[in-house]
Amino acid sequence: MDDTEQKCVYVVGAGYSKALGYPLTSELLLQLWNQIEEDPKFKEELGRIIRFHHPRFNCCKAGSFPNVEELLSEMVVNEELYASSRRYPGKFTKKDLQRLKQTLLMKISYWFHAISGEINLSEPSIPWLNEFHDRVRREKAVIISFNWDLILDRLLFGSNLDEASYGFSKESPEGPILLKPHGSLNWFESDPGRFIEDSESFPLFEKKNRPRATVYAFRKFRGPKTKHDREYTPLIIPPVYLKKFAQPIFRELWQKCTSWLSNAKKVFFLGYSLPEADYHARFILRCGFHNQTEGELDKRNRRKIPTGPAEVIIVNPDCEAARRIEESVSPGHKCRWFPTPIEDADLRWDLPSLGLHPNHSRKMM
Repeated sequence: MDDTEQKCVYVVGAGYSKALGYPLTSELLLQLWNQIEEDPKFKEELGRIIRFHHPRFNCCKAGSFPNVEELLSEMVVNEELYASSRRYPGKFTKKDLQRLKQTLLMKISYWFHAISGEINLSEPSIPWLNEFHDRVRREKAVIISFNWDLILDRLLFGSNLDEASYGFSKESPEGPILLKPHGSLNWFESDPGRFIEDSESFPLFEKKNRPRATVYAFRKFRGPKTKHDREYTPLIIPPVYLKKFAQPIFRELWQKCTSWLSNAKKVFFLGYSLPEADYHARFILRCGFHNQTEGELDKRNRRKIPTGPAEVIIVNPDCEAARRIEESVSPGHKCRWFPTPIEDADLRWDLPSLGLHPNHSRKMM
């Protein structure tokens, strides 16, 4: 394999999908509110939950909506301390809380599928997307996407999607590879996944001694409800402050992310903000950049020859996001910042940019 192949790693966040109509995490709850008009009962229940945690919440005031990550984290705390906060359950039970949380995530899933269905990836009016497609296929790059949506899955692989697409091939991968450490809207755990027709799905991840750890992936991109009206819950990591990665597939995914970052020559951050509360992503990024200069651990528990510090390119209009990324990069790495949305960026990324450097970046920003 050529030495330039798969030496480019792209880290993709919500800002990438925003250009195609998806909401940022900070905007999600407000925009979702207008998507659930057909379910007034759920809307009323959700409003009561929000108002309990945020007494000044007013659905008519956009500024009063909390971040969905904040709300879901509060619901998790509510669930964990439910029995500790009352002697008697009252009319609102723990099961009601769990049902509302699950319904909220499913509403988001259906909404994201609806947005996906409106996007024609062959549309000439999305030239930046086609240019990105050509670039990563030419580079046989690795993409680490923290988004659940299926834009990159469709764009890069279409009907040829298989386990190799997601980095789970037993053979040497040819690339490009799409790693999704927060899960995906077309991934399903063993119980629902085994009911999916073989022509429409494939086993993405299997453990010989743990059949319940099996994860299936839809080859066809569709919503989580079947023609028999059976609703499947996709395998996604909810946006909460302390995320839980209990399924074995995530351990392997995070290992793959670390390994590719450890050996990258160039790392591009596209619309990714590295949220303050995303400690898992921050830790894995630190491991990858640390290994670039110190060497990745091998099977003998020794350090390999380090590949050297990768060039880091950040495409994001948010200077604070760029600052957080730079602070997670080891000294010696060259960071270049393009303060522009992904759809307006020159995807050659070889033009002069705003350099981020501890000695002068604060003055520039």
